[in-house]
Amino acid sequence: MSAQVAGHDVALAPAPAKERVRDARIDATKALAIVLVVLGHAKGIPQAFTILVYSFHVPLFFFLSGWVGAAYGSARPGAQAWLKLVRTLLVPYLCFFALGYAYWLLTRNIGEKAARWGSHPWWEPLYGLVSGIGPELYVQPALWFLPALFVTTLAYLYLRRLMSPGWMALLAGVVSLAWIGWFPALNVRLPFALDVLPVSLFFFAAGALGARAGWLLPRTPAGNAIALAVLMLPWLVIAWRNGRIDINMLVFGQSHLAFYIAALLGTAMSLCAARLLQHLGWVQWIGRNTLLILCTHLLVFFVLSGAMALVGGFGPAGPGPVWALFVSVFALLASVPMRWVLMRWAPWSLGARASPRGALR
Repeated sequence: MSAQVAGHDVALAPAPAKERVRDARIDATKALAIVLVVLGHAKGIPQAFTILVYSFHVPLFFFLSGWVGAAYGSARPGAQAWLKLVRTLLVPYLCFFALGYAYWLLTRNIGEKAARWGSHPWWEPLYGLVSGIGPELYVQPALWFLPALFVTTLAYLYLRRLMSPGWMALLAGVVSLAWIGWFPALNVRLPFALDVLPVSLFFFAAGALGARAGWLLPRTPAGNAIALAVLMLPWLVIAWRNGRIDINMLVFGQSHLAFYIAALLGTAMSLCAARLLQHLGWVQWIGRNTLLILCTHLLVFFVLSGAMALVGGFGPAGPGPVWALFVSVFALLASVPMRWVLMRWAPWSLGARASPRGALR
């Protein structure tokens, strides 16, 4: 669920017991985004799907964070902002890293993992925890997004005192375009996703700007279906021609300008598609629990893959699309009991404050 972070409603954080009226379209968009993330991380998913989805799914989450923050929050940085960001982003980051690290320690000398991880010292993953550098977080790769959102939100809060979201998006767009044309070639990584900040700040500020122009989005299902169809062809062509994108690895495709265009087109498509799905209760539930799904789906994948290896593995062909769909659906379904357990016994692991047990849903 979403939680207010320094007045900003961080798109991946759990909400307090008493919360503002939720935006059904935004929750549905978050649901769509996290489902695409889960599918994109599943072994066996077709490469074509990965190329297309990676063109926009991470920018979409930064965009949504900026949108919700601007629509329902304030722009006042300070000690309270820092504390809320720590509670809603860094505490879950630490908790779910610990789970991933424990699983890694228990299984790293078993089967095929022994050849890959057996020679690595037990303390090596702790460097990833402290640095927040994406490739070093191999025990829980998806967690890189949490420190990235932490520094992005802080940067937005402080820069918001100096300029409007529109000017910030323009400035961040120019700086980030130059940045991704220069920095990745240095083969250096900065802690806490600071090397991603110019890019993430652009999409965060664009989301804040989009919240002010939300009235431009089609209102009716028919209007959104038409807009989705119109946007799909240019997005498909640009995203496919630009090739693989991986923001965590600082890979931005063949054309950096095409990366931004495809990401914005994909974001607009997601907002339109969400309008067609927002009436579904299960979609809304997923949209309110994206933090939980982000932090647990890879652990579920690891366990299922380990179990499969024990019964003979995938054969020479390896996992295929059927396996990818199975583990993705399983991870989404598993989030239901996991949320119940965590909100009952460890709500702080999801960035939530303790609440009366009767308030859990």
